[in-house]
Amino acid sequence: MADTKTTTTSRRTTRKPAAKRPAAKRRASAMTSRSNGTMSPAVKQANKTTAAKRARTTATRQTAAAAQSATKANTNAAKATVTEARSYAERVVLTSVGSVLLTRENVQETFEDLVKRFGSLDAAQKEITRDLKKAERRGATARNRFERQVRRTRTQLERELRTRRREVTAQVKSLV
Repeated sequence: MADTKTTTTSRRTTRKPAAKRPAAKRRASAMTSRSNGTMSPAVKQANKTTAAKRARTTATRQTAAAAQSATKANTNAAKATVTEARSYAERVVLTSVGSVLLTRENVQETFEDLVKRFGSLDAAQKEITRDLKKAERRGATARNRFERQVRRTRTQLERELRTRRREVTAQVKSLV
């Protein structure tokens, strides 16, 4: 191990009379212990009072610090909530604006396609009328086809029913 040197210096203090000393020093000297090593009741009481004051001050400081940290936590939570709400509101607004812009673009494209396809309003009306008549004819054809199929199925069912009725009647007559 390394050698360590210790040096001691002695300081000589001169005592001032109590009247010339500051009040704090006078109190401190009054609270010193007795020459036999025991403390006087006044010193003990002063020490208890000082310890109690220190404990109250510490408790007050800790309470203030806890309140301050709770306040900071509440503030941070409020800020986070506001930020989240702002984010949702912004998304709603942006979504609706985007939808409107997409719809506008689709209408614009449709209109441009119609202008390219027909060239004029009269041509567009003629084409639309022709397309409507075509769709109507197609619908009528589908209806007629369905009605024919229903009639055919009904006729087949009636024919089969008559055949089975005849067979059952014949079997009943043969049993009687």
